[in-house]
Amino acid sequence: MLSKMLRMTALFDVYGPLLTQRQQEMCRLYYLNDYSLSEISELHGVSRQAIHDALVRSEQAMEEYENQFGLIRCSEARRRQLGELVAALRGVGESIDKALHALGGGPGGASDCDLNAARAWLARTIEAVESCQKAAISMEADTGMDTGTGTDLGGDEAISGKEGGL
Repeated sequence: MLSKMLRMTALFDVYGPLLTQRQQEMCRLYYLNDYSLSEISELHGVSRQAIHDALVRSEQAMEEYENQFGLIRCSEARRRQLGELVAALRGVGESIDKALHALGGGPGGASDCDLNAARAWLARTIEAVESCQKAAISMEADTGMDTGTGTDLGGDEAISGKEGGL
């Protein structure tokens, strides 16, 4: 039930403006304000069945819009890909630190000089990807497209697995 509510809320955030005013009102009360069918029927002076039917038609319309346009599907794919890219880049950072350690050095040591450029590039790349990820989430929030699938981006500590980052 919760996953359906989350899905309908996400669909309403994106496709709600395409519904009729009446459908928007029913969805807003039911999905966003957590009104029961009885409460909505009392407010509008119609039967619970009429409210239920209006919600079913609204759900079907929004699912059809998603099938046609795929905005939520694209948003989720973009978030997933950015998350995978951040994870891969963090893995590269960990590999650099492990390689440096295997060479007998550590961050700040003499053998670290050759890897400083790689570390700096990696840190800038991770920062750029995370910035893109944050921008995508922000744009979704600004346009009402938040699908509720955001990820924790972590800080520099997550890049190298220790405090202080790379």
